[in-house]
Amino acid sequence: MIPRGILDITYTDVFRGLYYCFLDFIKIKEAYNTPINEDEVICLSVRSGFDVLLSALDLPIGSEIIVTCINIPDMFAIITAHQLVAVPLPINKNTLSISPQHLKEAVTPNTKAILITHLFGVITDLDEIVAIAKEYNIMVIEDRAQAFAGPVLSRNILSDVIMFSFGLIKTNTTVSGALLQIKYPSICSKVIALNRQSPTQRSSVFFKKLFKVLVMKILTAKVIYTLFYKICIAKGKDFDAVLSGFTKGFPGESMLVKIRFQPCAPNIRLINYRLKNFKADVIDQRKKLASDILKDVSATILIGACAKQHNHWVLPVKTEKTAMLIDYLRSNGFDATQKASSLVKLSSPVTVVNDDELNLENLVYLPMYPGMNTLERNRLAALLKSFASA
Repeated sequence: MIPRGILDITYTDVFRGLYYCFLDFIKIKEAYNTPINEDEVICLSVRSGFDVLLSALDLPIGSEIIVTCINIPDMFAIITAHQLVAVPLPINKNTLSISPQHLKEAVTPNTKAILITHLFGVITDLDEIVAIAKEYNIMVIEDRAQAFAGPVLSRNILSDVIMFSFGLIKTNTTVSGALLQIKYPSICSKVIALNRQSPTQRSSVFFKKLFKVLVMKILTAKVIYTLFYKICIAKGKDFDAVLSGFTKGFPGESMLVKIRFQPCAPNIRLINYRLKNFKADVIDQRKKLASDILKDVSATILIGACAKQHNHWVLPVKTEKTAMLIDYLRSNGFDATQKASSLVKLSSPVTVVNDDELNLENLVYLPMYPGMNTLERNRLAALLKSFASA
């Protein structure tokens, strides 16, 4: 079976992280805390960074943050924990963006910020959104956890804050970690100070995560993955649930308690190394893979087809027959799923015209496995075309 994806880190860099942990264990320490640029802050996760950012902003209780209505539930929970109000706006499935008109209509005297979530590898065009935000003196915060494209390409001088994730399944993963780019030095200084007040996650925790990555990388070899899938099915296990147990960032209760740490020195050192040595090949490979798979499919099933910049972190398609498509692809050797992410959708009183609103329940995530050869890519493309025309 073709796996649904592969972790974006080499064995060499996993062992590099283990080596950094070893140095830390024997008390050989260096100044790892320095970020790449002076306007950046390294955090344990995007959740951690967003939590610290809201603490630094110290917005009045009841202030509104306009949000794209789809994100992981923890981001909405953090807003609530700071006694702020999330105001959700719907996302167009073709552009994966909110409507500037909807944004303008949602602004009230109580609106203090807007949180833009870039989904599935699409980097949303923000020119109109930023213009409206400036008109009403609203801070623009970008959640680019799913849309990292490299240290240079990812910078955006228009926004006030940009947040990148290097969590387990993200582009350029360092197993855990995040980077915040903050335009204003005064706010950046506050975020840095508050982040440093957080306890440091133990190096032993990072060490264990790196070993889990080794297991996961071995598991995604096609032969082993196929055997693992068959064992799960034979034992009556939910295959998606088993895999999500490997990849969940902060499992269990007390999410806020778990995110309020700063990363350990080996984690910071690996983040800095991976950022300095980032190669765009992985982005180019994903774009080519997506192009090969989707070349003959109907435009009606595409997601983000009108986006100007799409890096294809994952590859969702729309169908009313999600279970049938998943079973069809898996029976033909391709691991598709509905559970490639933990995204949720907040209901919004606003609707998108022409039935173009993005709905999570209609999505199936196709395998994004760069190791697919030409024959496998063509076969998956043919299967999609056949299913759509049936």
